[in-house]
Amino acid sequence: MRTAPMIHRIAVLASLVALLRGLGGDALAADVRSIDSGCTRVTFDPASGMLRVEAAGRIFAAARFAEPGRAAATIERLDGANPFGRGWMMKIAPGDNRVILCEKTFGQDSTPWVFIRRDGRAASASAGHRVEALRATLDLGVDAAKLKVLGPGGLFDPGNNPGQHVVTAVADPATGSGVVAGLVHIDAASGVVLTKVEDGKVVLTLRNDYGSVVPPELEPLGGDWWALGRFADARDGLESYANEFARLSHIKLKPVPVGFMTWYSEKYGGALNETAVIELSKYLAATFKDYGYGFVQIDDLWQNGLKRDGPARDFNKVDPKGPYQGGMKPVADQIRALGLTPGLWMLPFATDYKDPALAAQTPLIVRTPSGSPFETNWTGTALDLTRPEARKYVQGFIRQAVHDWGYTYLKLDGLHIGMATRQTYPERRYVEDRFGDAVFADKTKSNMQAGRMGLKAVREAAGPDTFILGCCTPQNERSLGMVMGLVDAMRVGADSGVDWRGVVEGVRSSAALYFLNGRVWWNDPDAIYARATIPLNEVQCFAGWVALTGMLNNQTDWAPDYPPERVDLLRRTMPTHQLITIRPVDLFENDPPRIWVLKYRAGGVDRTVVGLFNWSDSPCDIGASARQLGLRPDATYAGFEFWSNRAVASFQSRLQQRLPPRSSQILAVRETADHPILLGTSRHVTQGAVDLEEETWDASQKTLTGAGRVVRGDPYELRILSPPPNAPRK
Repeated sequence: MRTAPMIHRIAVLASLVALLRGLGGDALAADVRSIDSGCTRVTFDPASGMLRVEAAGRIFAAARFAEPGRAAATIERLDGANPFGRGWMMKIAPGDNRVILCEKTFGQDSTPWVFIRRDGRAASASAGHRVEALRATLDLGVDAAKLKVLGPGGLFDPGNNPGQHVVTAVADPATGSGVVAGLVHIDAASGVVLTKVEDGKVVLTLRNDYGSVVPPELEPLGGDWWALGRFADARDGLESYANEFARLSHIKLKPVPVGFMTWYSEKYGGALNETAVIELSKYLAATFKDYGYGFVQIDDLWQNGLKRDGPARDFNKVDPKGPYQGGMKPVADQIRALGLTPGLWMLPFATDYKDPALAAQTPLIVRTPSGSPFETNWTGTALDLTRPEARKYVQGFIRQAVHDWGYTYLKLDGLHIGMATRQTYPERRYVEDRFGDAVFADKTKSNMQAGRMGLKAVREAAGPDTFILGCCTPQNERSLGMVMGLVDAMRVGADSGVDWRGVVEGVRSSAALYFLNGRVWWNDPDAIYARATIPLNEVQCFAGWVALTGMLNNQTDWAPDYPPERVDLLRRTMPTHQLITIRPVDLFENDPPRIWVLKYRAGGVDRTVVGLFNWSDSPCDIGASARQLGLRPDATYAGFEFWSNRAVASFQSRLQQRLPPRSSQILAVRETADHPILLGTSRHVTQGAVDLEEETWDASQKTLTGAGRVVRGDPYELRILSPPPNAPRK
């Protein structure tokens, strides 16, 4: 543990650095400031205004943080009584700019993260109150032409990256090493990450877009904080970023459920109706509840109001001529009596100033600079959530739906309108959207603050036990940061539309944010289609991927029409395993990745499941080395493929398989032994993660024993590998 003398060492070190480098072209002034966490070092030179970040003895990021000769820096020791933890903080003036290094997070002796806050009040801002938090030249020891950029918008070359929101990794696909940067604490800014290439190096820009205003108040450790770090494996960095965000936001996720949403049902699609939804719920409860089924969510078309350029927007009552004329409460009561959770879709932050049913809300709307109502296509007119009475109005119908009607699973759509931003759906990447062209009643609040105030009001009204699924913020990326830390799950894919290309887009969107799943929220890539008209290989491919990755699993078919084999297939994807030990192997090579590895411990044994996915329309060979799969390269491995119900050829240094178009293989992989071992079970595609409790080999008795959780009446197979008869035994 470092103590107070460390501060003295820092000051002395700064003078030594200046002396040793004084003869070089990159001379540092004697008053250079430096802080060191043990694995990361930050140096600021007031004379040049340069901020440098170093890891493993190499400067990997250099940025002009202040005007040369016009800045001053001081260093403070941080005790544990602050959001970041023990460490060191550098204050850089003019303005209240801060840089923090921490000693420990998540059990590590030190953290590679540099936390940076730019004081937007003192910075020069462009239209829309855009403030550069950092513009750094990166040095990864690799030419920029060989690097890739990954963010919520997808995988790009750094020179052709249109921009990302909130978080981005710049990585070398050959080694996986790279730099990760992300807005790790969100207050008032919409975070934008931009890259370009200059002189063979990537220039990374972290930008705070405040939109309507830079808030005049800034708490000592409040505001918008960026995290920047260098990682030998950029996937470690992305996962660590999500962990840090969750830590700073005090996120404690609810378990992710399995269930049904009505929108794409072949029969009675949209919201179903009060008779059909009960018929469906009875079937789902009888067929799937024992396997982990949890909710039935009613989608758009139940509510009252004028349908003008999008949905009706009066969520206080049902459409008197619609599918639920008897009201929503009787339906919820019947669904709950079946042991399932009732769910309801809403567009909470929108109104329609032309709808007579919503005339009372017209004084509560956001205006444009010309004074006209702020509205955008499909979503509608923006409620001004800086107004307490607007938040109270939203809380009214939320409380009614949850506490009076009984819907404790909410799907909240069109959340971007809470920030008064324009519809950019289905774009996932940064686009110019005239951000900030809105006038709020409270002139001290930014767009981001308005939106987050609204969501906090929803959470308060819904209560802590309500599961909240947001919808499609990555397709209106301004709202991606708005919802982080305030919802339990997020539809990260656009509407897939019962189409394979749409399904793959959902995979692509989810894969780019895989590291948020189970840490910040649960990803929802959109529903599984298992109806008989969808080819079996496509159902296996997508449903298997959802189950393996542990994302939100919901269906949208008229389930009573399922053929028996589709029923059994879906049962093998339930329940969700709740693990976060799943990651893609080829994240920086393929979009979407084709190789996923789940690691888990069950029955006292470390287990590996490898998912191979061919998302294309042509056959292809998919494989990875044992090292890439997290396996010892000098061992021999056996595998059992779930869908085909067969063993695959043993392998050593590399696993390679040929897959038909739109198909998958999910393999339980285990190192061979000199005694019988359990490869997996038939209960679930993870082949043990949700059911195995014990596995023991007794060498003296030559007996393999174990225990597992089974579903009454469900056939249960054990896949046991025995060594060859003549193999040496211990």
